[in-house]
Amino acid sequence: MALKTHLNEEEKFSLTHDEIQLAERYLRKFKTAGALRDNEAMMVYELYMIGTSFKDMHLQYPHFPLEQIILTAALRKWALDRDRMMCSLRERVQAKIVKSVVESVDFFTTMISVASAEYTEEMHNYVKDPLHKPKPAIRIKSIKDFKEVMDSIQKLVDSSAGNSSKPKSTAMLGVLEHTTKLPEKLKKPKPQDDSAMLLAEIVEEDDGE
Repeated sequence: MALKTHLNEEEKFSLTHDEIQLAERYLRKFKTAGALRDNEAMMVYELYMIGTSFKDMHLQYPHFPLEQIILTAALRKWALDRDRMMCSLRERVQAKIVKSVVESVDFFTTMISVASAEYTEEMHNYVKDPLHKPKPAIRIKSIKDFKEVMDSIQKLVDSSAGNSSKPKSTAMLGVLEHTTKLPEKLKKPKPQDDSAMLLAEIVEEDDGE
C-alpha cells in the first residue's frame, strides 16, 4: 500500500495554497502519524470551530508546529464539520426569524381588531346622528390626516387588486421567501417544442420505411 503524500480534495477544502503546501510537506515527513493525537487535537479543534486562524492557534499552543495543526485539520476534515455546523446554525436562526415574523403579524393584526371593536361602533353612531353623539376619538382632524387615510385606502385597494408593484425585500421577508421557495425538482417542467416533436416523428417514420 502506497504511503499517503498528498491531501485529497475533501482534505484541501477551505485551505489556502500555502496551507496545503505546509500540510503536505509535514505529511511527507511524518506521514499520517504526524497529526495531533485525539486529546491534543480536541483543544485546537474548539478554536478552529469558532473561526480562529491557524496562526493564532499556533500562538496559543506554540508547542504544536503550525504545519502539524494544519495537517490535523485537513486529515480530520474539520472544515467540513464547521461548514455543516454553520448550515445548521443558519437554519435554526431562520426558523426563529420566521416564528418572530408570524408572532409579530399576529400581534399587530390583533391590535387592529381591538381598535376596530373599540372605535367602529362609536364612529357609526356619530355618522348616524352627528348632532347628538360625541365625536369619535379617532377621526380626521387635518388635511394631513385625510391624505394619510386616502393613501392607506389606495394601498389596500391596489394590493387586493394585484396592481401594486413588488415591495422591496427586507431581511425578515427574505427569510420567509427563502423557506417557501419550491425546489427545482418540484417546478413545472417546460413544455417540449412541438416542431421538435414533429421532426422526431418524421425521422422515426422514415427509419421504419
